[in-house]
Amino acid sequence: MSIRNKIMGALLLVLSFFAVASLYQYERTKHSNQRLGLVNDLFMPFSRQVAQIQSHLQTLSDDMRRFYFSPQAQQESPVISSMARDLYPFVIQKKLAKAAELLAAHQDKEAGAEDLINRIHRIQAQFDAFMKSGDKTAFEKSLEDIRGGLMALSKKAEDECQTITRSVQKEAKDNLITSFFLAAAVMLLGGAALGLSYRVLNPLPELIARLKKISHGDLDQTIKVDANTQDEISVLAREYNRMLSALKERDKQIQQQQKELVKSERLAAVGELSAEVVHEIRNPLNSISLNIDWLENELQSAPPEVKETLSAVSKEIGRLNEITERHLVRARVGLENTKMTPVHELINEIVSFDKSAEDRIEIKTSLWPEELFVRGDRTRLKQAFVNVVKNAKEAMPRGGVLEVKTELKNNTARILFKDSGCGMSSSVRKKSFTPFFTTKAQGTGIGLSLTRQVVEELNGAIECESEVGKGTSFLFQFPV
Repeated sequence: MSIRNKIMGALLLVLSFFAVASLYQYERTKHSNQRLGLVNDLFMPFSRQVAQIQSHLQTLSDDMRRFYFSPQAQQESPVISSMARDLYPFVIQKKLAKAAELLAAHQDKEAGAEDLINRIHRIQAQFDAFMKSGDKTAFEKSLEDIRGGLMALSKKAEDECQTITRSVQKEAKDNLITSFFLAAAVMLLGGAALGLSYRVLNPLPELIARLKKISHGDLDQTIKVDANTQDEISVLAREYNRMLSALKERDKQIQQQQKELVKSERLAAVGELSAEVVHEIRNPLNSISLNIDWLENELQSAPPEVKETLSAVSKEIGRLNEITERHLVRARVGLENTKMTPVHELINEIVSFDKSAEDRIEIKTSLWPEELFVRGDRTRLKQAFVNVVKNAKEAMPRGGVLEVKTELKNNTARILFKDSGCGMSSSVRKKSFTPFFTTKAQGTGIGLSLTRQVVEELNGAIECESEVGKGTSFLFQFPV
């Protein structure tokens, strides 16, 4: 889910909850007001009607006792007795009817209204019997029944008012508690929404800080991000990590190129120095060699010790010539890369020469059915192969097996030299192509470095794998 949707969803949730809570509070308040409205609109007017009926009934009963059931009844004015007999009953019946109408108007709002209406109807019937009573005993009994009914109505109305009042008070208390919890819930939801916003946007300051560190060259600034999240910040963090990986890889390539440049400059300087040294040394060596040859001819009758000394000097001069020749080859920079050199032919030459030597090394070849050609100088390529074969033989002083295998794979000529010698440790293997690095007492440390230089000049690659006690393998790869 996107950040916008998360934040909008959280805000909508808070607003929705607030709206529902407000509506709930409104409905509860409305219900309480409706209940209070029954007190004002129904029970208080109803109580007044009942009180007026009780007052009129008391007046009517007093008049009827005086005019009809007292010893002086015949002496009273017939006009007054007729008015008391007709007017008050009319008023009382009208009040009872009005009270019944008032209850009927609120019958849908008050469950007890129907019971009160039935009570009024009974009182109306009792009042009719009261008005028809002919003796004092029946009169008093009917009057007592009507008074009891009216008192019951008044008590019922009062009880309903108290019930409604207590209910409204309880609802007000409940509304206060509910309002508190709803407000707390809204605050919690608001806090949760703020927390969500903070959690979603929290990586931004960290990202900015890491970008500042990257601008100062510190590339070790990867951000941890959940792979399952798909919001904009997570996508941005993942893209940032990809960018950082690309920068690290590019920085690594630049550092490698710088190392290769330094190595190339170093080799070039060594080459120039070697060329100068070879030039300065070979001329005196040639002169010394000629003089030694002359001395050997002149001293044919010399003692054997003298002849042996001259022979040893001649051999040492020859070895010096070989050393200077190797340095001269190292110093050469011009290559004829336009010629196609047959790989199998070179391998057969090297193998035939080595097999003619008396040693205990067995050379096994497994060549591709068709000749493989590499574009490059034949002499340089042969020298590269010879250096590897020489190292393999030196790694097997007590004899062993050297396997030579060629194949064509993905338009690439692959030449593998694998020996069963003593092998190399990981630290030695990593330095094996470094110029002037050697583990041999008589070694110069330029054989494998020269080999790799030749391979790279031919747009090829060379890999070395070795394990102590199990041997070493060199894999040449050239485009065809």
